[in-house]
Amino acid sequence: MFLTRRRIILMLAVVAVAGAIIVLPYISSLTATGLDRVTIELFDVEPVPPSEGEKNRQIDVVFRITNPTDKTVTTSKIEYDLFADNSQLGNAILSFEDIPPNGRPAILPHQSINLTSLFQSTPSQSTQIIFDKLADSPADINWKVQGIARIESAITLQEKRFSDEL
Repeated sequence: MFLTRRRIILMLAVVAVAGAIIVLPYISSLTATGLDRVTIELFDVEPVPPSEGEKNRQIDVVFRITNPTDKTVTTSKIEYDLFADNSQLGNAILSFEDIPPNGRPAILPHQSINLTSLFQSTPSQSTQIIFDKLADSPADINWKVQGIARIESAITLQEKRFSDEL
Protein backbone atom coordinates (compact mmCIF):
# COMPACT_ATOMS: atom_id res chain seq x y z
CA MET A 1 0.00 0.00 0.00
CA PHE A 2 1.22 3.46 -0.89
CA LEU A 3 -0.30 5.38 2.07
CA THR A 4 0.93 3.52 5.07
CA ARG A 5 0.53 4.84 8.58
CA ARG A 6 4.19 5.85 8.71
CA ARG A 7 4.00 7.85 5.46
CA ILE A 8 0.86 9.68 6.56
CA ILE A 9 2.55 10.72 9.82
CA LEU A 10 5.64 11.85 7.90
CA MET A 11 3.54 13.91 5.46
CA LEU A 12 1.63 15.52 8.33
CA ALA A 13 4.93 16.43 10.01
CA VAL A 14 6.22 18.01 6.79
CA VAL A 15 2.98 19.99 6.37
CA ALA A 16 3.17 21.16 10.02
CA VAL A 17 6.76 22.38 9.64
CA ALA A 18 5.97 24.12 6.32
CA GLY A 19 2.90 25.74 7.90
CA ALA A 20 4.96 27.00 10.83
CA ILE A 21 7.53 28.49 8.43
CA ILE A 22 4.79 30.27 6.53
CA VAL A 23 2.85 31.51 9.59
CA LEU A 24 5.84 32.65 11.74
CA PRO A 25 6.56 35.87 9.75
CA TYR A 26 2.87 36.77 10.01
CA ILE A 27 2.97 36.32 13.79
CA SER A 28 6.15 38.42 13.94
CA SER A 29 4.51 41.23 12.00
CA LEU A 30 1.61 41.23 14.47
CA THR A 31 3.89 41.58 17.50
CA ALA A 32 6.12 44.25 15.90
CA THR A 33 3.45 46.91 15.80
CA GLY A 34 4.70 50.19 17.18
CA LEU A 35 8.41 49.38 17.50
CA ASP A 36 9.13 52.21 15.05
CA ARG A 37 7.58 54.68 17.55
CA VAL A 38 10.27 53.99 20.18
CA THR A 39 12.47 57.09 20.45
CA ILE A 40 16.17 57.41 21.28
CA GLU A 41 17.32 60.82 22.51
CA LEU A 42 20.62 62.25 23.65
CA PHE A 43 19.88 63.05 27.30
CA ASP A 44 23.25 64.08 28.77
CA VAL A 45 26.98 64.20 28.07
CA GLU A 46 29.37 64.29 31.02
CA PRO A 47 33.18 64.10 31.08
CA VAL A 48 34.77 61.36 33.16
CA PRO A 49 37.74 62.64 35.19
CA PRO A 50 40.94 61.09 33.76
CA SER A 51 43.05 58.76 35.84
CA GLU A 52 46.74 59.49 36.30
CA GLY A 53 48.75 58.51 33.24
CA GLU A 54 45.66 57.69 31.20
CA LYS A 55 45.92 58.91 27.62
CA ASN A 56 42.39 58.17 26.42
CA ARG A 57 39.71 60.67 27.34
CA GLN A 58 36.33 59.34 28.45
CA ILE A 59 32.83 60.77 28.27
CA ASP A 60 29.59 59.37 29.67
CA VAL A 61 26.94 59.59 26.94
CA VAL A 62 23.43 59.14 28.36
CA PHE A 63 20.61 58.04 26.06
CA ARG A 64 16.93 58.31 26.99
CA ILE A 65 14.84 55.60 25.35
CA THR A 66 11.07 56.15 25.41
CA ASN A 67 8.58 53.37 24.73
CA PRO A 68 5.14 54.74 23.75
CA THR A 69 3.80 51.28 22.83
CA ASP A 70 1.74 48.82 24.88
CA LYS A 71 4.49 46.17 24.85
CA THR A 72 7.68 45.88 26.85
CA VAL A 73 10.73 46.25 24.62
CA THR A 74 14.47 46.05 25.10
CA THR A 75 17.61 46.96 23.19
CA SER A 76 20.56 44.74 22.43
CA LYS A 77 22.83 47.29 20.78
CA ILE A 78 23.17 51.02 20.12
CA GLU A 79 25.83 52.05 17.59
CA TYR A 80 26.49 55.78 17.40
CA ASP A 81 28.76 58.59 16.22
CA LEU A 82 29.39 61.45 18.66
CA PHE A 83 29.92 65.02 17.47
CA ALA A 84 30.95 68.08 19.47
CA ASP A 85 30.57 71.49 17.83
CA ASN A 86 30.13 69.78 14.44
CA SER A 87 33.41 67.85 14.63
CA GLN A 88 33.24 64.09 14.95
CA LEU A 89 34.90 62.71 18.07
CA GLY A 90 34.47 59.09 16.97
CA ASN A 91 32.05 56.20 17.21
CA ALA A 92 31.10 53.73 19.90
CA ILE A 93 28.79 50.83 20.66
CA LEU A 94 26.64 50.27 23.72
CA SER A 95 26.03 46.54 23.58
CA PHE A 96 23.95 44.11 25.62
CA GLU A 97 24.30 41.31 23.06
CA ASP A 98 26.19 39.02 25.42
CA ILE A 99 23.41 39.29 28.02
CA PRO A 100 20.37 37.00 27.71
CA PRO A 101 17.18 38.86 26.68
CA ASN A 102 15.65 38.59 30.16
CA GLY A 103 18.70 40.40 31.64
CA ARG A 104 18.75 43.31 29.20
CA PRO A 105 17.29 46.69 30.19
CA ALA A 106 13.50 46.47 30.01
CA ILE A 107 11.75 49.49 28.57
CA LEU A 108 8.27 49.17 30.00
CA PRO A 109 5.14 50.38 28.16
CA HIS A 110 4.65 54.17 28.23
CA GLN A 111 7.89 54.73 30.16
CA SER A 112 11.45 55.92 29.56
CA ILE A 113 14.81 54.71 30.79
CA ASN A 114 18.31 56.19 30.67
CA LEU A 115 21.21 54.10 29.39
CA THR A 116 24.80 55.29 29.87
CA SER A 117 27.57 54.52 27.41
CA LEU A 118 31.24 55.11 28.16
CA PHE A 119 32.69 56.85 25.10
CA GLN A 120 36.49 56.73 24.74
CA SER A 121 38.41 59.13 22.54
CA THR A 122 42.09 59.04 21.65
CA PRO A 123 43.76 62.43 22.02
CA SER A 124 44.34 64.32 18.79
CA GLN A 125 44.62 67.96 17.84
CA SER A 126 40.92 68.32 17.04
CA THR A 127 39.67 66.39 20.08
CA GLN A 128 42.03 68.23 22.43
CA ILE A 129 40.28 71.52 21.61
CA ILE A 130 36.93 69.95 22.53
CA PHE A 131 38.24 68.45 25.78
CA ASP A 132 39.82 71.79 26.77
CA LYS A 133 36.47 73.48 26.13
CA LEU A 134 34.73 70.69 28.06
CA ALA A 135 36.94 71.38 31.08
CA ASP A 136 36.42 75.17 30.90
CA SER A 137 32.81 75.65 29.81
CA PRO A 138 30.93 72.40 29.13
CA ALA A 139 27.58 74.16 28.64
CA ASP A 140 28.91 75.92 25.51
CA ILE A 141 29.42 72.70 23.56
CA ASN A 142 26.80 71.65 21.03
CA TRP A 143 26.57 67.85 21.21
CA LYS A 144 25.11 65.71 18.45
CA VAL A 145 24.67 61.96 18.12
CA GLN A 146 23.68 59.82 15.13
CA GLY A 147 23.28 56.09 15.07
CA ILE A 148 21.28 52.90 14.88
CA ALA A 149 19.57 51.15 17.80
CA ARG A 150 18.34 47.56 17.72
CA ILE A 151 14.92 47.45 19.40
CA GLU A 152 13.49 44.04 20.32
CA SER A 153 10.14 42.77 21.55
CA ALA A 154 9.39 39.06 22.13
CA ILE A 155 10.25 37.42 18.81
CA THR A 156 10.66 40.59 16.74
CA LEU A 157 13.64 42.82 16.09
CA GLN A 158 13.80 46.20 14.37
CA GLU A 159 16.73 48.52 13.72
CA LYS A 160 15.90 52.18 14.23
CA ARG A 161 17.97 55.11 13.00
CA PHE A 162 18.19 58.12 15.30
CA SER A 163 19.77 61.54 15.46
CA ASP A 164 19.59 64.11 18.26
CA GLU A 165 21.30 67.22 19.57
CA LEU A 166 21.88 68.57 23.03
